[in-house]
Amino acid sequence: MNFDDYRFRPHSLVNIMSGVPKPLTANQENTLNDLLKKHNDPDAKKLTEKQIQTLGGLIERKNAKYILTDGAKKYLEKLVFECLVKRSSKITAKYLDKGLQKEDVAITTYSNVLNKLLLKNKERRKNKYLDGECDNKQSKIRDVKASWSYVTFPITDNTIKNKGYIWQLDGYMDLWELKESELVYVLVDTPDKLLNDEIRNLDRKHNILDHEGNVRNDSGKELIIETVCNHIFTLEGLKAFCENSSNVKLEWFEGVFVEIPEEMRVKVFQHSYCETRNKQMKEMIVLARKYMNEVLFSIPDNYKKLIELKNSLKAA
Repeated sequence: MNFDDYRFRPHSLVNIMSGVPKPLTANQENTLNDLLKKHNDPDAKKLTEKQIQTLGGLIERKNAKYILTDGAKKYLEKLVFECLVKRSSKITAKYLDKGLQKEDVAITTYSNVLNKLLLKNKERRKNKYLDGECDNKQSKIRDVKASWSYVTFPITDNTIKNKGYIWQLDGYMDLWELKESELVYVLVDTPDKLLNDEIRNLDRKHNILDHEGNVRNDSGKELIIETVCNHIFTLEGLKAFCENSSNVKLEWFEGVFVEIPEEMRVKVFQHSYCETRNKQMKEMIVLARKYMNEVLFSIPDNYKKLIELKNSLKAA
C-alpha cells in the first residue's frame, strides 16, 4: 500500500493549499525586472545597498518553494491513519445538516431565479489527482450552499471569502474540464428539527420556557420571533412551522414577518479557471502524497499488521 495515486476530494483541498508561495504582484515583478536589468548592465549605475536587499528579497520570493505547513501535515497524518483503519472523521454540524437536507430545495430556488432547469448532478468523476461529485455541471460548475441563516447569508459580499470554496470550485472545474464556475448561496427555510434545536438552545441560555414548554414572558417571545425570522423566509414555511410547534404561535408574527422573494434569497459568485492555480493545486497534491508515504513508512510494521488483522476480523 502507498499513496502515490491518492485522489483528494475537492472540498478537502483547502487543508493542503496553505503552503503555496504567494506570487509577486505586477508592481513587484516590474521592480524585480528593472533591478535585474540594472544589476546585469555594466554601464548602469551601481545598485544601492537598499536596492540590493530589495532585489534579493524579490528573487527569494520569486523562487519560493511549495511547502506543507504544520497544519497540512497534521491533516495528512490523520488522513493516513483513517485510510489504514478504514475509518473517517466526518464533521457533523448543524450547518452541514441543513445543507444536506435542503440541497434540492436550494437548487430548485436558484433554477427559478435563473429561469433555467438545473438538475442535481449524480455523476462522480475521478482523474489523476481528484475524486468528486459536483452539485451541477450544466455548461459550468455550480456549487450550491444552503445558508444556515439570514445572518450567515453573504448579502453584502462582493467576493468569495472562504478560500476553501475557491479551491473546491477549482477542483471540480478540473474534473469536468470546464472553465467557468459559480458559488451559489441560497436562503431556504431551516428544517423544523434544526430550528427547534435553536429554540432549545435559547432556553438553555436565557431560560425562556417554563417546565411545560410555554414561553415565560415577552422578552422570551421576542427572542423566538427574531430566531424564527432569521431561519424562515416563506409564509408557507412559517405557517407549517407554527402548526407543528407546541410553543410558537403564528399570530406572534403579524406585522413582523416579511416574506423574502426568491430573487433576494440567491447570491451568486462567479469564478473562472486559472492555469496558475491549477498547477499549484497539482503541485501540492504531489507534495502531499509524498508526505503521506513518509508517514506510512514511518509506522512500525507490527502496528500495520495489527491494523490489517483488526480489519480482517471486522470484515469476517
